[in-house]
Amino acid sequence: MQNDDVRLQLIRQFPAEVVEARDNRNEMYYACPTCGRPVALGTDKCMGCSQVLSWKNMNQQMSVNGMRKAVLEFEVASDFSNGNCRKCPLSYIGKGETGNVYECPLDMRGACKIKLC
Repeated sequence: MQNDDVRLQLIRQFPAEVVEARDNRNEMYYACPTCGRPVALGTDKCMGCSQVLSWKNMNQQMSVNGMRKAVLEFEVASDFSNGNCRKCPLSYIGKGETGNVYECPLDMRGACKIKLC
């Protein structure tokens, strides 16, 4: 399994908000935020891409290209700082040119955008 496959599987384990979408007849349906496939009300996981789904807030799909800003909140160690992949609970160990390295599943290594509260 390639690092990209592992990264995608890891990311899809975090619940993503289901979106309300409209079909070509302007009828509303619920869609997976990752792949856009229709999902049945209350479904825990998208059958198409295996994205874990959340139904807490029904977000209206806002942009034409389907991209929206997402926020994921989690706890980190008190000595964590941006770019410290070793302490980040999202990181995983991948194979680098010189051996094993901590990889960011969000491709933010070297440009960490995590906001500390």
